[in-house]
Amino acid sequence: MSSSGSGGGPGFTFNHNDMTLEQAQAIWSLLRKGIMEIQNGNASTLRYEELYRNAYTLVLHKHGPLLYDGVAQTILDKLESIAQTKIDNASDDQLLRVLTAEWEKHKLIMTMIRDVLMYMDKTFCERDSRIPVFAMGINLFRTTIIGRGSCPEKLQSVLLRSIYRERHHEVIEQDLIKHCLAMLVECGNCPPDHPRIYEEYFEKQFLEETRQFYRRESAEFISQNTVPDYLRKIEMRLNEEDSRADHYLHDDTKPKLRAVCHDELITNYAQTLVDNPNTGCVFLLEHSMIDDLHRMYILFKRVPSTLAIVSDCMKSLVRQVGEAYVADPENKKNPCKFVQSVLDLRAKFYGTVEKAFDGDRSFARSLKEAFEHFINIDSRAAQYLSLYIDGMLKKGLRAAGEDEIEMRLEEIVTIFRLITDKDVFEEFYKIHLASRLLTRTQASDDVEKSMIAKLKAECGHQFTSKLEGMFKNIDLSTEINRGFQLWFQGASAGKGPQIYVNVLTSGFWPFPESPPCALPQLVASTAEMFASFYRSKHAGHKITWQTSLGTAELQARFNKGKKELIVHTYQMCILMLFNNNDKHLLSLAHPKVKVLLKSPNTKKIEPDHMFMYNTEYTSCLYRIKIPLLAAASEAAAVQEQPVPPAVMEARKNRVDAAIVRILKARRTLEHSLLVAEVHKQLHARFSAEPQLIKRRIEALIEREYLERDKDDRRMYHYLA
Repeated sequence: MSSSGSGGGPGFTFNHNDMTLEQAQAIWSLLRKGIMEIQNGNASTLRYEELYRNAYTLVLHKHGPLLYDGVAQTILDKLESIAQTKIDNASDDQLLRVLTAEWEKHKLIMTMIRDVLMYMDKTFCERDSRIPVFAMGINLFRTTIIGRGSCPEKLQSVLLRSIYRERHHEVIEQDLIKHCLAMLVECGNCPPDHPRIYEEYFEKQFLEETRQFYRRESAEFISQNTVPDYLRKIEMRLNEEDSRADHYLHDDTKPKLRAVCHDELITNYAQTLVDNPNTGCVFLLEHSMIDDLHRMYILFKRVPSTLAIVSDCMKSLVRQVGEAYVADPENKKNPCKFVQSVLDLRAKFYGTVEKAFDGDRSFARSLKEAFEHFINIDSRAAQYLSLYIDGMLKKGLRAAGEDEIEMRLEEIVTIFRLITDKDVFEEFYKIHLASRLLTRTQASDDVEKSMIAKLKAECGHQFTSKLEGMFKNIDLSTEINRGFQLWFQGASAGKGPQIYVNVLTSGFWPFPESPPCALPQLVASTAEMFASFYRSKHAGHKITWQTSLGTAELQARFNKGKKELIVHTYQMCILMLFNNNDKHLLSLAHPKVKVLLKSPNTKKIEPDHMFMYNTEYTSCLYRIKIPLLAAASEAAAVQEQPVPPAVMEARKNRVDAAIVRILKARRTLEHSLLVAEVHKQLHARFSAEPQLIKRRIEALIEREYLERDKDDRRMYHYLA
């Protein structure tokens, strides 16, 4: 076999096993001249096919080391020349430009040399574990140019100084820095050892200088400005650093840069910013400064652990404000005001969570915990809420549209969820609902039923079963009275007073049995007729008259005209029979409604006092409602006892049932675990106090439902 090669000079002919060192050196000499022409920018004058053939011939005839080492030395010689003539003499302002220009030129040269020596890369380099030619050239540039003498320190200084100037809003050549940093990255990506010169020559010191820069600036700025000013400042700085990273830093540097900035600008000052007594988080929350709060949230979100500081501050503030509401002595006089204050507070802070904190669940959870804390401090909160609903459903929604009604009911349900003693609420809600239904003062049956449906969705069917039963009674009473009126017309030819009777199931309604009342004969006879009619339709049903819940409309004649008086049943009895019932007699002689005259005109009734019908009574109204004498009606009054006796008794039964149910399933259980399980099962209705549970355990032991372990007194066993 014979081969020939030329690099622009004479050719050689030889057998591949007979090439001498002299012949190989001659071929290399031709190749070296070609490589130098490439280095000098004269590549267009070369014949690449001949250069490639000569390199192929040397490798084929086992002279790869000669070729590889010769190429390396040629590249090194050129780089040494560049370093001496251009790099060593470059000023600081010129250094980046000179370096990047020579780097781009060197990469182009190495690309062309690699193409010529492609066969050597694929065979000799792989076989002898030599790095490819292109990587070799990059490594030589790194060691000869970039790593030369003081060049690394000089390069680092120029880069950091440029960035420092940019942070002071001077204009710099970002593209030049970008290319220079890309050069450092590429020089560190070549085998065999992949030196991380980007990190060594730039990144490490860059991050440290960044840390020191922002440490100084933040300390100075925060001492002279408000919290909102500081937040705007660091928002600007962080955006600048993100932009800087995107423009010319390596991708791996961006998260490191962010971490440094977050430490110095956010983490180190998070508590200080929130706790600032003048313009901190409390100030921003109290003044609903949504934009500044949202900025704080977005910035703190970069360091998730700092969000808890803001959340805890809001929670503490809400608890503080709520506790002040609870401590207000006016609550008892005006419970509706208390509930409205809570609703307003909730609307304000939940609005803040939605707008300023993007509806963050952790903030909503903190807010819920704060409201739960203060609203259950006063055990009358359940009663207050029921009174608020009572007032709203009587008159507060008459002019409201469907959307507003739905919104108002949802607001109430959110407060209801927070109340621990839901069984207390249920008891008072029954009382107030009963009053509305019997006095026909509810704004709308549909709204009432919608409210009950929401309570049912929250607590289940058992919670609202009696409330729904009360409504069914009222609906059924309408049908019964319609039938009675038809029957009454036939039985008595319509003679006698008209009556409307609400037929109530005693188990649904929260009223004690009324004391006996002697009705006027005319009314009593009509009532007896109704009883006969009802028994004829519902055999076996017992009828008990609840006169304390009734009202009457009477026509009264006075000298100046006829009036229609709306009075309580007891007042009706007095007016018709002139009864001696002191309390209700006095209500009819009240200065505001003088249907009767009293002599002497005092607040007390003595045996020798006289009452007479006031024929001179006048009023601008035709229909006059005369209330009973009381500070407030039973349904509207705040009861002194937070937990009604009926509720307390029901709690005992529920605790008993829970204890038995749990031990029946477990057979044996330790005291603390039993208490915890009982509390867990009953928490949807009320908060079962450990003392109550302990007392009920003792009662069940006495009743032989369970027993204590003989060896461990804290262990209980179920007795079948």
